[in-house]
Amino acid sequence: MKPNLRNLMACLAMVGLHALAAAEVPAATAEALMRKSGVWAQLGDVATPVKAGLVQSATGGALSPEESHRLDLVADAAFAPDRLREAVMQVLSRSATVAHSADALKWYDSATGRQITAQEEAFSTHFTDMDQVIADGNKALAQASVKRQSLLSQTVQASRMAESMATLQINTTVAVMQGLANAVPNSAMPPAAQMRKALEAQRPHMVAASVGLALSMSALTYQSVSDNALAQYVKFLTSKSGVALTAAMEEALDASLSQAAQRLGSGIPVAPGTTSL
Repeated sequence: MKPNLRNLMACLAMVGLHALAAAEVPAATAEALMRKSGVWAQLGDVATPVKAGLVQSATGGALSPEESHRLDLVADAAFAPDRLREAVMQVLSRSATVAHSADALKWYDSATGRQITAQEEAFSTHFTDMDQVIADGNKALAQASVKRQSLLSQTVQASRMAESMATLQINTTVAVMQGLANAVPNSAMPPAAQMRKALEAQRPHMVAASVGLALSMSALTYQSVSDNALAQYVKFLTSKSGVALTAAMEEALDASLSQAAQRLGSGIPVAPGTTSL
């Protein structure tokens, strides 16, 4: 797989990884939690980084205006906000309990919860230039105190950011290739099961590599958040409800983005010269 496609999958894996939300029963509760957690906003423009990655990954590099426009339409349809949000909501509605939802709403409605969500939403709209994000994040991490670095490490661990990034990268990669295989039945691509087995073998390395990136992203995301507020966030994340909601959100985002990635793969062959990614 080309490095640019790996970057695209990593970008997808970053979408919504900070947020936690879940609900059992009414869809209105699930939507309220998605909005208050920042997930709703974070799923609003996933197509933009996807389109940038597709252009970089296309065979031969440069695309004609017609091919570029076609890919834009494919990505916009595959990662349409309404489709992503609906898929997340369906999983969340099945995966969490009323008690967990109540705890989450209480957290998100607190002053600290609102501040954390605002910072995560702001970050999600400004990470299109990953090289700059990494550079700025590394700088923020290097300047952080020992206590601050410990809190950031606890945040990454409690939110399962590195594990989620690896899971999303594996699943969205397989989904894109499965979509391509469905659209081009006689292609020489390996079976999805074989591809997944190869990627799963790399999971420990992917998780380890993602820890540093997750720390850098968190240092930048929460740069204006006090140590006390970050400690409160860690306390919520490590609570019984926080742990359960983390798992529910990871499952929901994985399902939503994997479905979108397969739609993307199925639509790519429509644009001539773009099937070799």
